[in-house]
Amino acid sequence: MEISTGALIKILKNAKDLKIFLQENESSITDPTLREYLEKLLSLKGLKRQDVIKSANLDSNYINQLFSGIKTKPGRNQTLSLAFGFGLNNEETARLLKFAEVGALYPKNKRDAIIIHSLETGKSITQANEILSSLDLGTLSDHRK
Repeated sequence: MEISTGALIKILKNAKDLKIFLQENESSITDPTLREYLEKLLSLKGLKRQDVIKSANLDSNYINQLFSGIKTKPGRNQTLSLAFGFGLNNEETARLLKFAEVGALYPKNKRDAIIIHSLETGKSITQANEILSSLDLGTLSDHRK
């Protein structure tokens, strides 16, 4: 049976022997790849890859390479574009950013605050980009890093 992340942290904090902890919780400790997480998101959100491609405003070849595992390290803004493509909220986006191994959104950063608000209010990537552009903060497309 899989243990929740919160429960696993409590067990880990109280573990006297790390080796025993790892053995006893082996089935709950996984190291999923970005590709696996993207596939999981498709299933959880009931989406098709084409839906994400259209909504993320990213090149279909690029997204297909992420889904196939050919590309494993998208840039932060490409990952944020994927978050819009999946229709993720801020919490879900934070998890995606972790899997992509890129920086988290920081609400004290003006640009990040706009992105967080856009995600939380269900805006499209186009709407978010319009707000970013109107404030001269560059769009997610302008910042493909």
